[in-house]
Amino acid sequence: NEMPTPTAAALHETILAWKDFLDRVVTDHPGTRVVFSCRTLDYSAPLSTSQLRVPQVVIEPLTDEQVEQFLVKQSPERGSNIWTQLKGTPQLEVMRSPYFLSLLTDQVRATGEVPEGRAGLFTGFVRQALRREVERGNPQFTPNGLLTERDIRRITRWTWKTSWELPERGVLVPKLSSLAFAMQSEGGGGGQVRVEYDDALELLDHEQAEDIVKAGLALSVLDEDPGTDEVLYVHQLVQEYFAGRELARAPDPERVRAPWKTADMTPPLGARIETLPPGELLPPLETTGWEETAILGAAMTADPDGYVQDLLATNVVVAGRAAGQVEVRERLAEPTLHVVRRALVERSTDREADLRSRIEAGLALGMLGDPRFEEREGPHGRYLLPLLVAIPGGRYPMGEDEVFESMGKRIEAHMPRHEVAVAPFRIGKYPVTNAEWRTFLESGGYEEERWWDTEGARQWRSGEGTAAGTHANLRYWVEQLRADPGKLEEAWKSGQMTEEIHERWKKRLEMSGEELEKHLRDLFPGGKLREPKFWQDRRFNNPLQPVVGVCWYEARAYTNWLSAQLGEAVRLPLEPEWEAAARGREGRRYAWGNEFGVLRGNTAATKVGWTTPVGVFVEGETPEEVSDLTGNMKEWTGSLFGAGMEFDKAPFAYPYEAGDGREDPEAGPDIRRVLRGGSWTGVQVNSRTALRYDDLPDRRDGDMGFRVVVGSSPNPVLIR
Repeated sequence: NEMPTPTAAALHETILAWKDFLDRVVTDHPGTRVVFSCRTLDYSAPLSTSQLRVPQVVIEPLTDEQVEQFLVKQSPERGSNIWTQLKGTPQLEVMRSPYFLSLLTDQVRATGEVPEGRAGLFTGFVRQALRREVERGNPQFTPNGLLTERDIRRITRWTWKTSWELPERGVLVPKLSSLAFAMQSEGGGGGQVRVEYDDALELLDHEQAEDIVKAGLALSVLDEDPGTDEVLYVHQLVQEYFAGRELARAPDPERVRAPWKTADMTPPLGARIETLPPGELLPPLETTGWEETAILGAAMTADPDGYVQDLLATNVVVAGRAAGQVEVRERLAEPTLHVVRRALVERSTDREADLRSRIEAGLALGMLGDPRFEEREGPHGRYLLPLLVAIPGGRYPMGEDEVFESMGKRIEAHMPRHEVAVAPFRIGKYPVTNAEWRTFLESGGYEEERWWDTEGARQWRSGEGTAAGTHANLRYWVEQLRADPGKLEEAWKSGQMTEEIHERWKKRLEMSGEELEKHLRDLFPGGKLREPKFWQDRRFNNPLQPVVGVCWYEARAYTNWLSAQLGEAVRLPLEPEWEAAARGREGRRYAWGNEFGVLRGNTAATKVGWTTPVGVFVEGETPEEVSDLTGNMKEWTGSLFGAGMEFDKAPFAYPYEAGDGREDPEAGPDIRRVLRGGSWTGVQVNSRTALRYDDLPDRRDGDMGFRVVVGSSPNPVLIR
């Protein structure tokens, strides 16, 4: 846990030593289990080898329900009130761990107030500890020692000018800050740092150094390891908090300067991806280790505008993350926010930037609000105006004459190749994002029946059959994989499923019929659903990620709502329209051209492991600059595929006939709908622009979303 290393190369050498250790343990002591713990996957490196697979398990942030339960159990007398204050606020996102929630309940119990942000949380913790020791009469905390008489008065009267203020006339708090900063500097920036006791005294460089260490131990901010005679901060976050106080006092933006251009990466990202073993995700960009400290410092500076603008010159992403903290954002001037947002837009779409830097910039931009989406007020509340791209009318190729193959099956539903005349239309440049969906949610979109305008949609909204499609889909694949277990290994090795999902499927294949049905009911109980399936999942719910986990009924309800907001027709694209936008008149194999590119779209080959913010794969845009048509997530269309579970041949076959019933919105819940575009779980063949996916209209998965068509009538006509 937290192996401090000065460089990425040194970390790699350390990981090789652990791999060697694991191999020896497995060989010499069969049956022994080893568990490795690290702060987050950002601080880990893969331990798997070709001989030994080491699964990675992510401890997810607590859900809303879990946070509420924790608060009530931790603080029976105040937990419900704390939850009422936190629910639906940006502050909640800071608190989704037992560690932070414990700090929070302690502070509310002591002060009756909910602190703002992580800096406010740690400041409150230190204030409480100071008051405790002063009231106890601890000799380290008497006036005119480490604290002045005025410091003591501030503590006892509990009067503070800011949310981060601590008594700093005496040497105690300034020296604890400078010690954390010096320790972190000695440790190379990253990880929790330990120093020998005498070295700690030397770093403090004060005649009362020993008393400062004793006081830090009494406050429970410092810890001591008697066995090694070392001093450390009680938690890495506490170390970063105190070091952040020092950065707030004396900003040093150069500490977060890190490579971000493709040209500076060795080896190039594409080559690095090719060497990754099955189940391993895209490695994070190398960091300096000062990122979290700098972000904490932004919340404690007297000049947040200057601090953030200085960061912007050395690290755009860190500046964006710092500005996105709720307690920082509310103090920033609008011109500063505008500059940061525009810088993040530029970085997220910069072809010279490493893909990982673009993704990080997009995530930071999502938390600040993307200026590309204009906010408007409609007759049904706030909404975001979608960015649209005009696709000219004309003759477009549809389908292909070659057979595709996936999971051991021949796929012919896209055959034969033919031409369709398509009227001009405007399509969303991006798939619908979480930020856009939130406006539908906040307007009461799930509660207003008028948006759910078909019998199937009304039944789904009332809670009927909301899990039926998922149950049917899983039963089908259990049957398929039991017949050919090799398909499961193939799917895992090709990156179509994570280690966690792979293990879950192996267990499913061993279940009896009764066990499988119970598993399906427990995991997918159905009933009334009032938000997307992954709305609370941190992997998928950044405002700038595409909304996923929405079924066909939900997607169509959104288009009906947006039609009323805009005052013009909004709908899902028909198959010919989607294909015209993705393939163009030349009939491209992929949205960008005929050659597959690992870094052109978010597919299984890219190994991101979840959806990315919209628009970061700029090399994968169409010539008309429509984004994310190959990869990221499959997109619902308005067209029908037909009844039955087989996906290799379509009941509504090609050539396309608009008048044969395939565009019927009233088709029943057992009729499968067409999705297009591949996804982050899809391999190369799944990313072909001619491929037709299909699923039941109530299915909601992490690779299912949609985009809109605005202001045109659905009237493609087949040209024979």
